[in-house]
Amino acid sequence: MPKQKVSIEDILKQSLKLFRQKSYHNTSIADIASACGLLKGSLYHYFPSKEALMSAVIKYAHEFFQKEVFSIAYDKTLSPQQRMEKMFKKSERALLSDGNIMGNIGVETARAIPEFAEHIRDFYKEWMSAVEYVFSEITNEEDAKKLAEQTVAEFEGAVMMTRIFKDAKYIKNAYDRLLSRFAAYTLADLKQNN
Repeated sequence: MPKQKVSIEDILKQSLKLFRQKSYHNTSIADIASACGLLKGSLYHYFPSKEALMSAVIKYAHEFFQKEVFSIAYDKTLSPQQRMEKMFKKSERALLSDGNIMGNIGVETARAIPEFAEHIRDFYKEWMSAVEYVFSEITNEEDAKKLAEQTVAEFEGAVMMTRIFKDAKYIKNAYDRLLSRFAAYTLADLKQNN
């Protein structure tokens, strides 16, 4: 028997899980309602359309990363290297355990549903800004921006390769390259200041 009430957060969590597993286009409102213990029509009391639900899911995932990952970049109690390491370790756990909702939905729907593309762009801009902020503490502004773009793109590619080949070496290698780049810039900065 379907539940009478569920929270918006429960719906968002179940939707996120299904969208990651089955993709946006292959997940129906009936699938989501069933996963939440609702009748299909009841889900429309919470969200007027599948698009509105997906927008809310994207925002929900973004808020998680803002609180749990991006905020680390600005934690001055940690060294720049510690912040970078912690940020990408947390990203890795979130993206590998549940799948990369932003990357998957971005590839699947960005052209067809422009509203999603805008939300996903905001997510990646914020991620690159957080990485750039940390890099800006060890190099100039221009290099920090380029390194942030390279780092996020490389990490996203590594997540995809890890999932396709079911081999974590791609993430490990991307993470090792990030730390090597970081160390090289830190060493260069030390030499320049001596």
